[in-house]
Amino acid sequence: MIEYNPDRIVLMRKLEKTTQADLTSGTGISAAKISKIQNRIVPFQEEDARRIAVFMDYPLSFFTMQDKPTPPTELTYRRSSKTLIREINAVSAEYELMSGTVRRLAERLRIKSHLQWIERIAPHKQGQLTGGEIDALALKAREYLGLSLTGPVPNVTRSLERAGIAVIPMHSAGEKSTYATTSEGVTDPVLSTEIPVIGYLHRENTGDRLRFTKAHEFAHLILHRYRRPPTLQQTENEAHQFAGAFLMPREDAIKAISSATSLNSFLSIKAGWGIAIAALILRAANIGIIDARRLRSLQIQLNSRGWKKHEPVEVEVEYPILFKQMIGTACGSAISPTESKVDSLMTKEELGVPFRYLDLWADGLSEEGNDLGFYEKRFPRAKLTPISSSQLSKV
Repeated sequence: MIEYNPDRIVLMRKLEKTTQADLTSGTGISAAKISKIQNRIVPFQEEDARRIAVFMDYPLSFFTMQDKPTPPTELTYRRSSKTLIREINAVSAEYELMSGTVRRLAERLRIKSHLQWIERIAPHKQGQLTGGEIDALALKAREYLGLSLTGPVPNVTRSLERAGIAVIPMHSAGEKSTYATTSEGVTDPVLSTEIPVIGYLHRENTGDRLRFTKAHEFAHLILHRYRRPPTLQQTENEAHQFAGAFLMPREDAIKAISSATSLNSFLSIKAGWGIAIAALILRAANIGIIDARRLRSLQIQLNSRGWKKHEPVEVEVEYPILFKQMIGTACGSAISPTESKVDSLMTKEELGVPFRYLDLWADGLSEEGNDLGFYEKRFPRAKLTPISSSQLSKV
């Protein structure tokens, strides 16, 4: 007998920002009954599940999934005092649904984690990490990812995916709004899973910001696996420092930047390293290349030129492919490293996720009788380094 999980109603409502009144209006189920179902006072029966599924355009199987709820407090999503609770709930709900889907795909593909090295190097120290400690951890991470200990990271996204970390664009907070959101990424450092998930919001961001966001969330997976600093600010500062060290090691920074480096000179450094000018300036300050006075001067210049919001020098956007390959291999066919074809009706029922989310998370899926997915039409793909299906199975 199929059991329907009332927690999934709550999850769906958070994700879609749907009120109980909306459900009542669209399904004909009374508000009192919806409340009793959610609170497990009355059983959640198939007829009610079907009504909700039809109204919300969700697969019926969504309501049978038994994933463990993800408390927002476990996630690295940053929020300000002005961020609406419904936006926080939407992000945590989507991350829960996304990570559960990745787990099911990994189980179907029998993928085993190769990330035990994170367990080995993740610090247990409860006090504040020093800049030197963070730099050393960033170099160790480069080594385990098979990257050179010096020089730019050619493709942050691909480096993480090859190691077995799923990097996925999200819907929540993906468009500009008045919510005053401060975060551009999210992960769960303490979640035990074969394939950790890094979600990134604000998909319209520039290539340099997205590279930094992904490195920042990668930092949380290492630095905050076993520890959580006493303040959110300290947690974020540590992740910022790690991202800077990962993208530009200390030895390289000392060679490329000096106390006399002008703002214009940072343009060529950005072009060569794929790092935002603002991030380069902070990196220089963190390792003592520039003092507080010079830092302030450069930041004032950034603001006066309008570069704080829109920096010059375009950095190519990196597009993810691991989730696309996983879903294509498990539920259809991975036609190429950058294209997977699936039966949308069958896939959404098997995974218990609306196809519109699967399509977006995969950065575009091809359907039977349809050449391109919705997301791909809106955001054309860049040229990507191929990863074969055999490589995927070894992740």
